[in-house]
Amino acid sequence: MAQTAGQLLGQVVPVCQWIPQNTPNTTSTIPAYPRFPDNVREWIGFFRTVRLVVEGNAKSRLRENVLLPVEAVLLQGAIFDETPAGFLGSSDHVLCTNNSTVAKMPVEMKTRHNLDLRGYNFWDIYRYNDRRGIMDPNFISDQRRRFDPNFRFKKRILSQIFGEMACNGLHYGILSNYSDTYFLKREETNPTTIYISHVVQPTDTNPTLRECVCYISQLAINDNVGNRLGRVELDSYSYNDDDDDDDSSYHDPDDYDDPYYDPDDDSDGSDDDGDDYTGLRKRKRTSKSSSKPIASSSKGITTVDKYIGGGSFGKVFSGYYDNQDVAWKTCDAYKKQEAMKTLKHEAHIYSILKECQGRDIPRLFYNGYIYDGYLFALALQLIESAHHVDPERLTKEEKKLIVNQLKSIHNCGVLHNDISEKNILYEPKSRHYFFIDFGLSEVVGSESPKLRQEERRLKKFLKL
Repeated sequence: MAQTAGQLLGQVVPVCQWIPQNTPNTTSTIPAYPRFPDNVREWIGFFRTVRLVVEGNAKSRLRENVLLPVEAVLLQGAIFDETPAGFLGSSDHVLCTNNSTVAKMPVEMKTRHNLDLRGYNFWDIYRYNDRRGIMDPNFISDQRRRFDPNFRFKKRILSQIFGEMACNGLHYGILSNYSDTYFLKREETNPTTIYISHVVQPTDTNPTLRECVCYISQLAINDNVGNRLGRVELDSYSYNDDDDDDDSSYHDPDDYDDPYYDPDDDSDGSDDDGDDYTGLRKRKRTSKSSSKPIASSSKGITTVDKYIGGGSFGKVFSGYYDNQDVAWKTCDAYKKQEAMKTLKHEAHIYSILKECQGRDIPRLFYNGYIYDGYLFALALQLIESAHHVDPERLTKEEKKLIVNQLKSIHNCGVLHNDISEKNILYEPKSRHYFFIDFGLSEVVGSESPKLRQEERRLKKFLKL
């Protein structure tokens, strides 16, 4: 018999648990190898890999046991889907409407190792001084917060889900490791404040986890998407140095407030989980008084606006940088490490091609982290009313002009490495052609035979 919505939502859901193997081994054999190994070494990265697997399991369990049953009773065709195209960043699940085109609420998954408040509430421990008594055995203040050696807390975990909400103008969100789930709200009248519920667990009955997810989902579905955070904040640890191509520059500023932070510790006790991934390494600790690389501040309006398009490198949005019309090429700095490396490489290529900017290629106004490290982005000259070139409609002189533009790029020792129709734009207003997308480019030297080969490929494409 089919269950009613109340029965479906009122059920508790299975908990995650390890099932030990208790069956004794009744056989015994003489080992074929020596009893003792010649050497014993640490298996570096074992627990990091386990945590990633566990996070993947938690993600699938939440979807199967909670999100899909709730989805069955939601109205307006709402579903929990992958991140939609126009979403700034990348969330594990997103509640969507209108055939998965309109994002309503992100659902962010973490491992138990990283999201384990051990009975404390987010609002109790968000500030460093409030949690110091739990983390530092030498700190004596509030006796209610006794030292707990297993307690870990990173503000970055909360800033990630907040970034997904605030950067997309969303007012509701879910943060979970499956065992512990929190429900979040932000209001348009006070957009930088986040309201968080008490923890809800799979075995809770009044209300159940499903009932809580259903309730916040209905709020999100009926809510009007608000404004993204007004102006883009160019982060103090962003890099705007054209010669900097370091892909390990990300650092959680909260580490400096962590009494257990060891900048040289790469052991399995570190805070490595799905939002660190391979490329996000902790930087060497420096004195708080030491200078950090600071992005040049924008005096004018700097915003991220409408979605334009995207690809394997990330997503492109229109917007402004210091009152200039720009195309923001963005990627999630927490999860899209390969895309971020590609964008950083592209920024490095643009620095080599300074003489070509604005003439043969778009200008690069900014590269670095934005929105408190949530996104990595390039602010590039917006090619107005641009369209891809069509060799059939080009004159011989126009084709020669495009070839000469590629020669200018080659004279700087750069191989574009991805010559195609989609990577050559025409701007009607200025009547200029621009080569774009240098994520696959190589620095080969101005005498490399690869450059002549690429020139021949371009001529063949243009039918010149």
